[in-house]
Amino acid sequence: MVSLLQKARFDIEEFLLRKDKELLFNERDFQMHLATFLRHTSHYDDVDVEYYVPFSELKDYIWENELRLDILLRKADEFLPIELKYKTKLLEKNLKRFNENLAKVTVMKNQGAQDLAMYDFWKDVRRIELVRNRFSAVKNGLAIFLTNDKSYLNTGRNTSNNFNFNMCEGIHHKEKHWLRPEVSTAKGRPNFDVEKDYNIHWNKSVFEEIDFNYCIVEI
Repeated sequence: MVSLLQKARFDIEEFLLRKDKELLFNERDFQMHLATFLRHTSHYDDVDVEYYVPFSELKDYIWENELRLDILLRKADEFLPIELKYKTKLLEKNLKRFNENLAKVTVMKNQGAQDLAMYDFWKDVRRIELVRNRFSAVKNGLAIFLTNDKSYLNTGRNTSNNFNFNMCEGIHHKEKHWLRPEVSTAKGRPNFDVEKDYNIHWNKSVFEEIDFNYCIVEI
């Protein structure tokens, strides 16, 4: 019998790898298009977005911001939280709008701040762990990172402040600590540990002839 986790991963990969998909402009675009696709599969009893979880319910939750899960799938009495990250570098291309062809429009921004994006990805992993630990109806979760910025695939220098948060191919250890927590970018972003070593494997996807890479971490 296929588990909810296996079914969700298969459907998400189908979404990411299909050939007729439109370019996603930002993370909210990614969230809504993926949620709509998952609803149309009819594989789930419910597909919710921005699913609110009071962080006061979660043991060892060290952040003070609200927790709203990007997508939540339900099948029978089991729930699967999904967290998304969509990070872009500058992209300009021709765009058709209202039957008019617009030349060289900025369709994706250069977001930069890769160190913070990596932190936030591992934070997503940790938050899903905490949700799973608190609620017996949650057995697993998925953290997904999609980007057209290949710098996320690099190993990074072992002297970089965010070295422990890097996302290169391979096994990543539990300790998610800044090397220099006093640096301004680390302020408000406390160190933490995830529960186990996680493996990151990058895959390729193409959106309207634009190359992307994605990874999916199972929690």
